[in-house]
Amino acid sequence: MTIKEIIERLIEWHQPYENPKTRDTVKSGNINQECTGIALCCWASMDVIEKAAALGCNLLISHESLYYGDEFDLAQFAGITAYENKKRFLEEHNIAVFRDHDHMHGKGKPWVPERVRNDYIYYGFMKVMGWDDYVIGDQMKPTDYIIPEMTGGQLADLLIEKLQLHGIRMVGDPETAVTKVHMIEHCLGKGDDARILEAVRADALIPLEMVDWTAAAYVRDAVAAGQHKIILQPGHFNVEEAGMMYMEKWLPDVIDHTVPVTYIRAEDPFLYRLAGK
Repeated sequence: MTIKEIIERLIEWHQPYENPKTRDTVKSGNINQECTGIALCCWASMDVIEKAAALGCNLLISHESLYYGDEFDLAQFAGITAYENKKRFLEEHNIAVFRDHDHMHGKGKPWVPERVRNDYIYYGFMKVMGWDDYVIGDQMKPTDYIIPEMTGGQLADLLIEKLQLHGIRMVGDPETAVTKVHMIEHCLGKGDDARILEAVRADALIPLEMVDWTAAAYVRDAVAAGQHKIILQPGHFNVEEAGMMYMEKWLPDVIDHTVPVTYIRAEDPFLYRLAGK
């Protein structure tokens, strides 16, 4: 089966997504060659690409951008060592890269009027956490949970264990009792009033990304007002790794087990140096 045929089968399996500006396109390589193996990742770091090549995979399916943002003219990166090194390695090892982002999320209205597939990024996070029985609300895009009571600090430890993190950033009260958890998605300073209104209903918030002056600022003020709140930030890629890990379980059925499928973790990129250490 060619790489092109595998991509077509994957897109056909996904819920239809008609946005002409979809991110889900081939980012590199020859898709007309026979596929020798598929590597899955959240982000195609050089480490991930090198491991894919060592496994004999010539198709890499990445959830996030191959380079350093969503939309840009790659010509401006010419001569930048990091870009040139990655581009050259992909070419030398004949690896094609396909981004599966919008289809993986099943982006919703107006392009998808009614969800028929799970948002497999959030669904994968639920599976990795072992929270299948704790979901409340939308079962296909699980963002809200009622979990057995634990402290905010204990939840932080659980996230570090399950997501294989070096550490985690927290704002709020680590001793607060947590039962209601809300995945607050991206808090980037634009349209975050809706995120704050969502945050009111939860004890603990887990954002994909956050700037300090939106949800984190709200949590700090909520604690000062006597409320019990905490926000825990694992990092965007660290949260979404779980969804790509789960893809390893269902993709082989989509392609009739024609080639091996391997998930490659990009690893937690964050390092922490604590005061006084």
